[in-house]
Amino acid sequence: MTDSEREKGALHWSDSNVCKYYLVKFCPHDLFTNTRADLGTCKYPIHDQKIREVYRTSQRYKTMGYEAMMLRFLEGIVEDMEKKIRKQHERLEHDERYMKQEQDKMDEGRMQKLEDLDKKIDMLLEKMSQAGAEGNVDQAQHMMKDVEFFRQEREKLKNSKSEEPQRKVFLVKQNVPFINEMKHMEVCTTCGAFLVVNDTQTRVDAHLAGKQHVGYTLIRETIKEIKEMREKEQKEIDEKRAARRAAREQELKGREGESADNSTRNDEDGRRSSSRSERGDRGDRGDRGDREESVVRMQSLS
Repeated sequence: MTDSEREKGALHWSDSNVCKYYLVKFCPHDLFTNTRADLGTCKYPIHDQKIREVYRTSQRYKTMGYEAMMLRFLEGIVEDMEKKIRKQHERLEHDERYMKQEQDKMDEGRMQKLEDLDKKIDMLLEKMSQAGAEGNVDQAQHMMKDVEFFRQEREKLKNSKSEEPQRKVFLVKQNVPFINEMKHMEVCTTCGAFLVVNDTQTRVDAHLAGKQHVGYTLIRETIKEIKEMREKEQKEIDEKRAARRAAREQELKGREGESADNSTRNDEDGRRSSSRSERGDRGDRGDRGDREESVVRMQSLS
């Protein structure tokens, strides 16, 4: 965007009212509208695709810190969700303990009823035997009917399964104290919603396509994407830095090698110069000797 366009009031991606989250990829405030996870209204009112395209083609792309700002915001959202998921698991654990306690109570009551029926049957059999011995046939027959009745009740109780305890409704519905239908639940590790274990595929698909699950999936994927991008960029920076370091070291070695070669050449030049000097000295001494010998012969002749 040119300076003249800025002066005319055209928006620029760096303007304070332009959503920086939207420039990176999307605005998180648009994900959960009209749900319990609603993040409210974005403090940046401008969400414009053209402005985002201009930002992504500018030389300042990925250099303004917007990606880091987006990452921090999304990680805060996920952190809150992870807290919720932990609480949901605590609810499930509490509920499982509650069900076990209720089941134990019901089993205990069932066993007590069986014990009471056994006592009644034994007592009637004893009285029936005594009545028969005393010749009270009608009384014995009446008692026999009671014994058969209690035996049938005992068999029904033995063969019947304990009714499963009622489960607290916060796992299925809201604001209802208890429910009669027993359902085993689990927590969605993405969005924290309660799910019925082994539910129908239709309900599972409906959950996966729901706004909250889709939104939190996008957030988690974007966090991973930004982190991988930053790791890749850091790796490239480290590789370039290592390449520059290697080049400097190679250059330094080259300079050291060149210095050593120069030193060697200087030493050789010095040795050659010294050798020439020695030969010159020997020549001068020879010339002086010849001159002295010539003077001596001339003196002897004279």
